[in-house]
Parts: sequence; C-alpha cells; structure tokens
Amino acid sequence: MISFLARHSVVDVHYHQCFQVVVSLKNPIDSVIDGKAHQGLSGFFVNQYITHSCQAQDTEALVYFIDAESYQGWQLKNMLDGKPFIPIDAIPAVTGTDMARFAEDLLNRLLPGFSSQHTIDDRIRETLTYIDHRLGDRLLLDEVAGQVFLSAERFRHLFAQETGVPFSQYVLWKRIKQVIFQVLQHGLSMSTASIQNGFTDQAHFTRLFRRTFGVSAKQLLKNSRYVQFLTPYVEVALPS
Repeated sequence: MISFLARHSVVDVHYHQCFQVVVSLKNPIDSVIDGKAHQGLSGFFVNQYITHSCQAQDTEALVYFIDAESYQGWQLKNMLDGKPFIPIDAIPAVTGTDMARFAEDLLNRLLPGFSSQHTIDDRIRETLTYIDHRLGDRLLLDEVAGQVFLSAERFRHLFAQETGVPFSQYVLWKRIKQVIFQVLQHGLSMSTASIQNGFTDQAHFTRLFRRTFGVSAKQLLKNSRYVQFLTPYVEVALPS
C-alpha cells in the first residue's frame, strides 16, 4: 500500500492497475467514475482499470493505492464484486492527531479484518530485513530463499502466505516507495534514486510506476507541496 494526504487536489481522468480508496476529511468531493458524474461524495472505493477523475479543491483527502495481489486487495475485490466503484456514505469516527496512525485506523474500519499488526514467520521477518538492505541489488527468489534455508517453491508459498503479496511484487513496491522517499526526504533526483533502488534507469522506474498507478511519478511528485506521504512515511508539512 502507498497512502498520502492530498490538499486542494484536481486529478484528470486516469485509471490504476491497483485498487484505490479515496476519503475526504472535510468537504464532499465530486468525481467522474466510469464515465458517470457523482457529486458530493464522502469517499469511494474504485476498482482496477476503471477510469475516474476527481475534484477535491476545497478539502483534504486521504488516498490509498492498494496492490491487487495483497490481502487488502483481495478484500476490495470481494467487496466491489465487479462493480466499478462503491461510494463511502459515512466516514467512521477515528481519533488521534498522528496522521499516519489515523490513516491506518481509518482503513481498519473501512476494511474489516485489515490490520498491519501481524506476527509473521521468523524466516520471512529475516527476509524482509534482508530485502530492505539490498533494494539496489539483484534480488532473485531462489537466492533469497537460500538465505533462510528454504527451497524456492517453499519460500515462494510461505512469503505470499505471510506477507499477503508475491515476492516479486513486494520487492517492486518496496523499491517504488523508497524512490519516492529519497526524492522527497533527501532531495535525490529521480534518476539517482531509481538506480540506487534496483531500477535500470529512470525510464524503467517511470514505466513501472505508471503501469502500477496509472499516473506518472512526475505528475504525482510535481505537486508534492500539496501531498504528505504516509506510507512510506515522509515528513513533509502541508501548507496552511
């Protein structure tokens, strides 16, 4: 999952490979979803590959990009059941001032059964640490499996079971999130951050980002003054 808080957002027609959840925190938002106009929405779940646009100029909105192959993606697939979108009629009450925690708690209420608190197999926990320290290297499944003394097939199954997402997709999302983090938090160029995190070049990163999210990384980051990334956590103050 990638999540962020956007302010005064206007998004042109686009679609995503992943699922998207949008929640307005103040005023209602207007959207065109699958060619139909919807006004005064509190929020919505939108299905994969469904074209949509959004007018949220006078509000703050929480936006979640959720991998279709994750556990939460499976939940959303079942909730949507082929529908292009489902409106969120009422936002569950959530307390707290920490926005990252608030976003997590809100998703927990919107998706019953969601929780980021999960005790996983020690071998997979060790693997996640291994991946975090080697995002710039080639990460081959059979070689990583050998680090925790598992066969490739056993590791493939256990990794997906414990994390809710296939190994290759997990690595891709970690790399994408780290590029975003380094560009916003450390001021690296997108080209440098892409290469440091295992992409062949910036074009490779851009192609995979657009394929996953339906918009280019530059389109998202050019308005970073109005975006606070929550997952991955990037401490960027929104303008008042």
